[in-house]
Amino acid sequence: MAFRALRRVPTASRPAAMMMSSRPFHSTPRACVQVGDAVPDLDLHEGSPANKVNLAKAYGTGGLDRGVIIGVPAAFSGACSQKHVPSYINHPRLADAGQVFVVSVNDAFVMKAWGDQLDPTKESGVS
Repeated sequence: MAFRALRRVPTASRPAAMMMSSRPFHSTPRACVQVGDAVPDLDLHEGSPANKVNLAKAYGTGGLDRGVIIGVPAAFSGACSQKHVPSYINHPRLADAGQVFVVSVNDAFVMKAWGDQLDPTKESGVS
């Protein structure tokens, strides 16, 4: 039995359409979200695992008619910590946006520590 090493194909030789449609390490289809789409009915954790927040219920029956949900790849990442989230916190029209939520794949403890670092006074209203 012979074993062959996989040969890496140079990126330049791949068709552009193949590069654009390739999503390595993903087993789910792309989720295209539009303004006005319904928020998924699932529980998130804020501050600790015991404090559950359901954004669908907050928007549906909780009285929130509009808001912003910001998804970030990771707490404490350079671009998100230095540019992206602070730009939302310091935006002059933040109060007009409704409730603002920042969600990530990190656990509740990491997100709480990151929130405390980004907005220690909690004056922005970003959850």
